[in-house]
Amino acid sequence: MVKVDPDFNTEYPDGDATSTEAYATLARAGAACLQELERSVAAHFDMPMAAATALAVLDGAGEALTPSQISERILIASATMTATLDLLERRDWVRRSPNPDDRRSTTVQITAEGCAIADRLLPSIRGIEHSALSSLTEAERLQLLDLLAKVLESLASIAAEPPQPLTGKRARPARLNRPTT
Repeated sequence: MVKVDPDFNTEYPDGDATSTEAYATLARAGAACLQELERSVAAHFDMPMAAATALAVLDGAGEALTPSQISERILIASATMTATLDLLERRDWVRRSPNPDDRRSTTVQITAEGCAIADRLLPSIRGIEHSALSSLTEAERLQLLDLLAKVLESLASIAAEPPQPLTGKRARPARLNRPTT
């Protein structure tokens, strides 16, 4: 958990210590969650998380998708999507075909081998999620979901507006004296 210095409110008179601690801790927790998934997927399936996510999207779609549809669902750039699909196709986990609705594009469909990998991969990920949150009771997990929904709603409102000005007051504490040149 991230803790700010005791003089935080003096240093940042417009700030809020608990907001900074919660925001930084939430960011650190999110990064740790993603890092553990990435580590486990790489160790057990020898692929990056983007490839695992693309495979999961294709498995859950129940139909062929275009690369741009997959990219939109997993929020990765098209160049990364191309490399990801190349990897999955080399392993015979997906197959690309000409798009019958648009000659300029292709569709991607999961293969039987890809389904078999997804059937191993997805339960493994559910296990990591369960282990990571097993220290919370079900009621606490539900409360966490409610709290995170509020944070996401707030962030969505902020993101819908022009970026907030990066201004504010700071009283540099003596412990952080500027170096002399």
